[in-house]
Amino acid sequence: MATAYWSSVFTSSADETWAVVRRFNGLPDWHPAIRASEIIGGGNALTPGAVRLLTGMDGSTYQERLAGLDEVDRKLTYEIVEAPLPVRGYRSTLHVQPVADTGGAFLSWHAAFDPAEGTTAQKATAVLEAAYAPAIAGLHTILA
Repeated sequence: MATAYWSSVFTSSADETWAVVRRFNGLPDWHPAIRASEIIGGGNALTPGAVRLLTGMDGSTYQERLAGLDEVDRKLTYEIVEAPLPVRGYRSTLHVQPVADTGGAFLSWHAAFDPAEGTTAQKATAVLEAAYAPAIAGLHTILA
């Protein structure tokens, strides 16, 4: 399995940061490459099993399933059902933790996956991390 990772420290509290990150259907609010999100099955946006259909700014579509939502540990885990990405078996977790000395928050975004046929783990990781970076920057913008 290959992995991708991105992280950042926020001045907003862990609770404030989590309030935004936990909304499975809220990605268009902070990811600049995502235009729309719609829950298309499996329950509501806070129910594990919910499936969202994301539409990118370029018209691409992604189906993702909410695999877990841990309110106590502030973790959201999701899986890609179908997407135009060079990965298979993608599972990712966003984890928000408090920063003790500042009162801010630390967000980590971990993913594990297999590279799709015809690509390498390094190329697939680069594609994912190139998507995580502007998403985290967008999150900083709305939490400022």
